[in-house]
Amino acid sequence: MAIIKAGDLISAIRGTIAGVIYSANKSGPFARGWSRSANIRSLRQSVVRSNLSSLAARWRALDPGDQADWDTWAALPAQEQTNSLGEKYYLSGFQWWVKMGQNLNSVARPPIESAPILTVPAAPIILTLVVSAGAVDSKITFAAMTFTPLYDCTIQLTIGLSHGAIVKPIKTLFLLGAQTPAGTQLIFTDELAARFGPVHGTMRAFAEVSRQNLEGYRSAPFGIVANIAP
Repeated sequence: MAIIKAGDLISAIRGTIAGVIYSANKSGPFARGWSRSANIRSLRQSVVRSNLSSLAARWRALDPGDQADWDTWAALPAQEQTNSLGEKYYLSGFQWWVKMGQNLNSVARPPIESAPILTVPAAPIILTLVVSAGAVDSKITFAAMTFTPLYDCTIQLTIGLSHGAIVKPIKTLFLLGAQTPAGTQLIFTDELAARFGPVHGTMRAFAEVSRQNLEGYRSAPFGIVANIAP
């Protein structure tokens, strides 16, 4: 999906032209190709849809005062967002409720009702990433006190095929959420096998690791790359 910056001749555009759909959201106008979407019924997709429906229903059941507090919080300067054109915009209270509710769901925590009071966490410092094709555990290692009882850990991981200096992604990103890891390591051997299946030494792994506070506010990611260990 591409976003659009209107000029002097066009201030807004909606609808479909030659197979391209034009619309807008809070981040600005955008365009995407039209296609008849498949009704994906994978277990993971079903879980995501169910969670979105549940969050929307819980929002409607919230006290109006709590909804108003979320809208007020969402309009604060600290919640300002920037799109890929460098333009500033704000999400609504409902959009933040869903976003942070999904973040909390990824680490098996329930959504919060009252508007957040904590600030966005600082990005974690990750020391090493090991993604293994053999008997060695796949894991990340981080500095002590990175994930205190106030912070959970999330990982987005891509597996790519290495052709010299060129790396071609071959596996879809997945999100691994873990409630506050103990010690200075988070092992994800089982999750890797379940999401990706076998990996081998000609592949590379790209991880983005974030800290997430107990309200679901997620830090900027810390990126790290590793070859697949034998």
